[in-house]
Amino acid sequence: DWSSDVCSSDLFAVLDAVVAIMRASPDITMLDVQGHTDDRGSAERNTALSGERAASVVLYLTQHGIEATRLSSHGFGPSRPLVQGTSRRARSANRRVEFHINGQ
Repeated sequence: DWSSDVCSSDLFAVLDAVVAIMRASPDITMLDVQGHTDDRGSAERNTALSGERAASVVLYLTQHGIEATRLSSHGFGPSRPLVQGTSRRARSANRRVEFHINGQ
């Protein structure tokens, strides 16, 4: 959601799948959770918000049994858009969290 770092319940199935993958894959030693925003708002606020989004996901994962030592988080604000433009669709696509395996 716009201007929110809350993990909404419609994302729980995806997050639970990440938990299951992490539990089944002890060889994944580092998962980087990366938060992103759309282009609305100040760069400073968006960078903070994207970091808060990533941290919320890390909190969910740790609350569901994934060791914090296997997780990192970063916020990139609007600097890495998936879709160019200012349409509702583009902005919605750019508000996201991505998972990157950095250790295996």
